[in-house]
Amino acid sequence: MKALLLGCGEIGKEALRDLYDYGVFEEIIVGTRTMSNSSGFIPSLKGRSTKITEARIDISDSDAVAELMKDCKVAVNCAGPNYKYELPVAYAAIKARVPLVDVNDEYEITYKMYDLDEAAKDAGIPIIFGLGGAPGIDNVLVRAAADQLDEVDEIHTAWVMSGADPGGFALSQHLLYSLSGKAYTVEGGIMKEMRSFVDGGEILEFPAPIGNVEVFHIGHPEPITLSRSYPSARIVDNKATFIPSGVNNDILELGKLVREAIGPVRVNGSHVEAMDFAATKLLKRCKSLANVAPEAALMVRLKGRKRGKTKKILFSSVGRLGPATGVPASIGAIMIAQGKIHLKGAMPPEVCIEAHDFLYEVLDRRNLAKLNGWVED
Repeated sequence: MKALLLGCGEIGKEALRDLYDYGVFEEIIVGTRTMSNSSGFIPSLKGRSTKITEARIDISDSDAVAELMKDCKVAVNCAGPNYKYELPVAYAAIKARVPLVDVNDEYEITYKMYDLDEAAKDAGIPIIFGLGGAPGIDNVLVRAAADQLDEVDEIHTAWVMSGADPGGFALSQHLLYSLSGKAYTVEGGIMKEMRSFVDGGEILEFPAPIGNVEVFHIGHPEPITLSRSYPSARIVDNKATFIPSGVNNDILELGKLVREAIGPVRVNGSHVEAMDFAATKLLKRCKSLANVAPEAALMVRLKGRKRGKTKKILFSSVGRLGPATGVPASIGAIMIAQGKIHLKGAMPPEVCIEAHDFLYEVLDRRNLAKLNGWVED
């Protein structure tokens, strides 16, 4: 049984490690643009007979990706930024008829992934989009809470990211592309446009070492997917912040530069694409931060009814960005290979993943994060 992993950056490495340590595969193929990422990492994986092979590939080439997927049981897409590579890989999975799991966190692409639902069903495969940390773990936590209710009235998701743990260059591109402008939230059952890092500020208490922080509406997929999955909810939002909060301002400032740039920008006598310049600058600023804890956190709050009584349910957890994004995608792929995902089509994780099994893998087997929670009548 073979699995294909696309992308071997910070998040891809975590997915690869998990596919190797916990998977059921005789072979894992790593498809990447930059072979040095995988070649330097693969020798650290020891102790199992699983074969790991490398393939250099242009991930935007759907036909080439489909050929690489051939004969694989499942594929995992950790190649970023998602706004560039999400759709070509999904098209390849449909062409190759190979199940796919990805870590998409782009709200614009999320709408387009729903459009592939019928094609994925016709191909007889599941495509699970947005199975990272947030979105991903938080979506499954929403399902875990919703399963305890007869009807869901409100869904609130939130996350905090450490500026000192900013991921790689592709993640910086995503932050500037998706989080620097529009945000969407559902109020009164209607999708409304907000401003990222500006509107909806509220202070939430996250577990240590995060504590009390102010979060804001953000441009993320959760309001889109969760409002479709739980149509009875009249309020669905996703709020976030970086620590320190100055990173929010950096994203807004550099994102505006990218949106308003007309062609390349001139840097030190050379012309550079505006996104490349801004993403490099953001990454450097984040990596220069000192005395900032590296932990990230997420929170899920639901309000609804059970046998006529109002209930509130809260879950919160703390972990690290890389493992909390790459490992959930690996778990989803392993569950597909084990025959635990039965639905076909393109869908978010809360639709097709049974919460108990998934959270057992995240919390108990991997000890990926500590989970706090309570139910209030």
